[in-house]
Amino acid sequence: MTDYNKKEFCQRHRINVIDSSKRAYKHTQMNVQWFKYQDDYNKIDNVPITFETETLYTIEIAETELQRIADFEFQVFNNMKEKGHYGMFETLMEQKEKEKILRDRYPAVKKAYEYYSLMLALANSGDLPDA
Repeated sequence: MTDYNKKEFCQRHRINVIDSSKRAYKHTQMNVQWFKYQDDYNKIDNVPITFETETLYTIEIAETELQRIADFEFQVFNNMKEKGHYGMFETLMEQKEKEKILRDRYPAVKKAYEYYSLMLALANSGDLPDA
């Protein structure tokens, strides 16, 4: 996420950043190659363990905005078994990614997509003449 996107998100949801000077540890994946000794998994090689951190934000957010964000996340991501929203969202995102790959791979598909997008924009604006 870019700084611009974070700023826009905070403005859209009336989020005030109070402090951003603290750091939070990021969870990193454990390297299973550290545990080479089958007789004792407490022994590990002399591998430096690195700890990654990221900015920790202290924010103020109105309850109504927090509720809107929570409701949206629940609808899109957490409701997959009951309503299938997550599956639909995931399918749409996969389709968009596949289409982008095809446009990048085949110039004819890219050109057809550009024409299609132009026709949609013209039709949406009302500038497309009736056939």
